[in-house]
Amino acid sequence: MSAEDKLGGYANGFSSLDANTIAANVTDDYKLLDKNGAVYEKNDLPGYIAELRKVGDEMEITDVVVDGGKAWCKWRVGDIVGAGLISFSADGVSEEQLFYF
Repeated sequence: MSAEDKLGGYANGFSSLDANTIAANVTDDYKLLDKNGAVYEKNDLPGYIAELRKVGDEMEITDVVVDGGKAWCKWRVGDIVGAGLISFSADGVSEEQLFYF
């Protein structure tokens, strides 16, 4: 798969809040850097997504910008709004730093 395919699969997994789809498109050393310094790894995705599902059934992703191995997007789940800075390659997404508005 290409890097863009991995990024697209990752975005689709978050859009549908499907931990398995997200996990299929990340690297083994994937890190999700959340608020208050919390770090989630690949194995943490089912629990993380279960918590997000308490606020909404899907994630709306907009304003996507891709430049090389980096992507930036805005997102919304229920009343929670933020943005993400994503690092990715043909191996998958390796890191996402979340920002909240």
